[in-house]
Amino acid sequence: MRIAFLALVLLAACTSVNGVAPADSALSGEVSAAAPRATFRLQLRANEPVTLATTDASFDTILTLNGPNGQPVAENDDEEGALTSRIVYVPRVTGAYTAIVTGYGGATGTFSLLVDTGLNVGLSDAARTLREEMLTFNAQRTEARFPVDLAASDIFVASTFALTEELDSTLALVAPNGEIIAQNDDRGDGTLNSQIVFQPSEAGRYEVVVGTYGGTGVGQMMLSLAIDPEARPPFDFAALEGEPLARHEGSLNAEQPSRDYPVRLAAGQTVLVLADVIDGDLDPVIRLSDRDGNPVAANDDRGDGSLNSAFAFTAPAPATYTLTIERFRQSDTSGAYVLSLSTVEASVADTIQALADDAVELSGPELTIETTDFRVHYTLEGEDATTTEYAQATATTLQDMFEAQVRRIGWAEPIRDPDGRYRAYVADANGSMGYTAGVQMVFDNPNTARVRERTSTRTVFVIDNDFANMNKEAPPESLMRATATHEFNHVIQFGYDGEEPLQWLYESTASWTETTTVGADQDATDYTETDFAAPQLCWTTTTSGHDYSQWTFLQSMADVHSERIVVRMWENAVLYDGFEVMSRTLSSVGTTIPDAAQRWRAQNFARDYDLAPRFPRTVRQQGEIERVGLWNAKAGIEQLGAHYVRVGVEGRHAFALEGDANLELYGLGVRNGEVQVIRLGRNGVFDTAGFENATLMVFNRAVPAAPGDCSAVNYSINVSASTEAAAAPQTRFSARHFAPLTEPVADED
Repeated sequence: MRIAFLALVLLAACTSVNGVAPADSALSGEVSAAAPRATFRLQLRANEPVTLATTDASFDTILTLNGPNGQPVAENDDEEGALTSRIVYVPRVTGAYTAIVTGYGGATGTFSLLVDTGLNVGLSDAARTLREEMLTFNAQRTEARFPVDLAASDIFVASTFALTEELDSTLALVAPNGEIIAQNDDRGDGTLNSQIVFQPSEAGRYEVVVGTYGGTGVGQMMLSLAIDPEARPPFDFAALEGEPLARHEGSLNAEQPSRDYPVRLAAGQTVLVLADVIDGDLDPVIRLSDRDGNPVAANDDRGDGSLNSAFAFTAPAPATYTLTIERFRQSDTSGAYVLSLSTVEASVADTIQALADDAVELSGPELTIETTDFRVHYTLEGEDATTTEYAQATATTLQDMFEAQVRRIGWAEPIRDPDGRYRAYVADANGSMGYTAGVQMVFDNPNTARVRERTSTRTVFVIDNDFANMNKEAPPESLMRATATHEFNHVIQFGYDGEEPLQWLYESTASWTETTTVGADQDATDYTETDFAAPQLCWTTTTSGHDYSQWTFLQSMADVHSERIVVRMWENAVLYDGFEVMSRTLSSVGTTIPDAAQRWRAQNFARDYDLAPRFPRTVRQQGEIERVGLWNAKAGIEQLGAHYVRVGVEGRHAFALEGDANLELYGLGVRNGEVQVIRLGRNGVFDTAGFENATLMVFNRAVPAAPGDCSAVNYSINVSASTEAAAAPQTRFSARHFAPLTEPVADED
């Protein structure tokens, strides 16, 4: 980290600091009922970035930065993966600014505030900054280019840091001859920021190209360009020696998303295939298939910090294979590429595989603990440090979770390492609780004899070493147990399908698995807050956190069809993709996606789940109908989303929908210890007599065209008195955990 200095004067709620303080020092503070705001005076300079972060907090912090005029210029509640707060800001004017720390929802406690001038992107103390500035992207400016002169053997580091939430940055490095020699989308730390580390073999003028994913991002980001002699350059695939076999050039786009090339190989011949992007933002995937169409080798990102791809394959017998290059299926990238094929020694395949297997590097001497099915790697030194007792508890938990998931629930065993075990690491998880990474696509899982998978993938996974600074009430061992079962379920999922386009399946299934395997240690009930606070968003929305929070959809299906239906979904993911995975699964039990989602949305209203007492909130009330006439919704509903509108008119009334044809009405209310669900359709009668908390659910039956392809439709409801009989309840839920809805939104008439 670069060391800088900033003059600080502490105004209130903390110990006074006089003079100059080191930029990477921690300033102690406290928020209490008597002093709910801790304030810090900062003298900032125009165009000089500053990073503010709360850490070691015992509560959920909110960090605000006010400008010299006293008006807020930046604010953050939760930084990526934690309840601490972080602001990166570039002052427009020199002056006295004020940093303010408060508690979310009136929370109180102690904390530390870190203040660092400059952009902290992980450079060493020996780094030399070449450029550091703020960039703004919009429809008129989709990229920015910067020349940089590099000497031979310089280790060049280009980094971005998003100032706008959800802004997904991209980086590319162009050689003096105009070819793209390095690319990066996400740097792998759990954020959408990008980083390129490159060591040129020849001096020259290079060019850095900064953009956003798909060229559509809007917002601001910081760019850092530096020379860092202590940075670790990526593996140089161009240095692999071989005999040239073929070379192909082409381009891919929406009209031409893939291209095929024949490859003739002799028995025992090893081919190295390199896919390099030379123009555009193309994210290439390469795949080699046998004459029956079964894949035998594949790669997306080859692990050198770029989006380029590489694999080596040894032919077991003479044959003609098909080499396919295609765009990454979950993106809309395009550009020109070069495919280079060469004959190499068989050991090259081992070299490339070793790069993937070494994806996790511990900060100290590596120790291991073995169980029947797992090998746990840990260290006692550095930022990854843990204790032997904690590592042993992790190993024991993983073995227990293997028994629970594979033996009890019935998941297929996933792909093991060559030593016959599953590899786990106890390490710093970069601000998350854990993560899983694919390291080798083996295509067909040998543990499923009755089906041939096409994208079964071997993995490694990480469980955080201490769960510090995550503002979780549960003790570290409890969080470890929840994370261990969650991440091992990802390992299982990859054994079925490592490239499932229905991304929702991954996190929702792992979160649901927590609730079925670790009892009180599960952490998934906290996630429900995200979906319950915004039920109008579609199923499969890409809005952050909803893939975790919508695990209740799986539980709703399991309540009707047993836990086995969740396993069946992943079995279907082997043969099908996207929504067809879910539709095939539900059709096998006589229902459809819209019908299952409608039941789920009603069950969320009822809170009819065993774990509902631990849910942080109820579903959000959209508004209230207080009189006859036309009631206009204040906002729209996305596909398979719902609004909950409290009915304040008493007695029997007709409710008629005006708006999109996919919308339908349901009457909900509590009676005789039940939440009763009455289908009204587009126009129906609902009698509120005898019901407590009478509510209309407006449900959108439309299914998105593709996962995450969501859009909202508006509507209004015409309310009139009626003498017609009301329909009988369609569905009943237990009201044992029901609670009145909260956070009503004012009506818009």
